[in-house]
Amino acid sequence: MTVVRDDADVLVVWLPIGTPVLRAARADGLGKRDDPSTLFTAELVQDRGVHAAFDQLRVAPTGRPWSVWVLFTEGTGEFAGWYVNLEKPHVRGEHTVYTSDHVLDLVIEPDRTMVRKDEDELALAVVQGVFDATAAAAVEADAAAVEALIADWGSPFCDGWERFRPDPAWPIPGLAE
Repeated sequence: MTVVRDDADVLVVWLPIGTPVLRAARADGLGKRDDPSTLFTAELVQDRGVHAAFDQLRVAPTGRPWSVWVLFTEGTGEFAGWYVNLEKPHVRGEHTVYTSDHVLDLVIEPDRTMVRKDEDELALAVVQGVFDATAAAAVEADAAAVEALIADWGSPFCDGWERFRPDPAWPIPGLAE
């Protein structure tokens, strides 16, 4: 990813389609969602891949339990919407950023209509022991807080990130060895 902004308030990075990425994969070779009965209990291994879902500007406000992914259509750069990834607040290392996914997400269309995504998987995460009921309720409360922020058109949604355009000279980032 290419760092666009990094200060006390926010970390913003550019993730274009074609960027090499590290990701978790099931050790048994199945796709992540192929067997819901083991979605959160299957052994995972680190895998290399290539980012393929929208060019993304990821906006992570400091201390917030979510990040906003501003989505752009490949090739045209047309704004396609926002995706809110509910997660632990980002913790920065010297050359890294750590977070942990909270399963539930929000999808926001350019006209600001929004839907929750993966509510069924959050319930499954409770059944499979990833979260207890209290932690799942906290994730749902975080989602409700973001929904209220969107309804009020607060930051970072009102900040104009949907007009972002990357420097055409930026190369596709690589992975450190």
